[in-house]
Amino acid sequence: MNALRNEKSPMPGRDPNNWGWLLSVVASLWPSLYAAGLAFAIALIRGIHAGGKPVKSLLEAVLCGCLTLALVPLLDYFGLPRDLAVAIGAAIAFLGVDWFRRHADTVARRLIEKWVGK
Repeated sequence: MNALRNEKSPMPGRDPNNWGWLLSVVASLWPSLYAAGLAFAIALIRGIHAGGKPVKSLLEAVLCGCLTLALVPLLDYFGLPRDLAVAIGAAIAFLGVDWFRRHADTVARRLIEKWVGK
């Protein structure tokens, strides 16, 4: 009886196929992850090189990575290859979040003025 208590029961989630599943998920998401990681790295290096505060540089790098991830579905929508996200993400990271925000704000204002009819 005591030997049965000390014996470990097999875990229900220990399936050797889980590693294959995880690798297939990472392989399918690789272009997006690579693009976001590269945008993060470029923005972080650019921020540190410019002499910015470390926290600000890190946050800008995170924002550049997130912007790049947000662009991947747009590429799919327009029928463009996902690998193009790497170049677009690198450009966003090099130009910076402030530049991207200013231009996005300008485009949004023009669209709103066009729809409202000011």
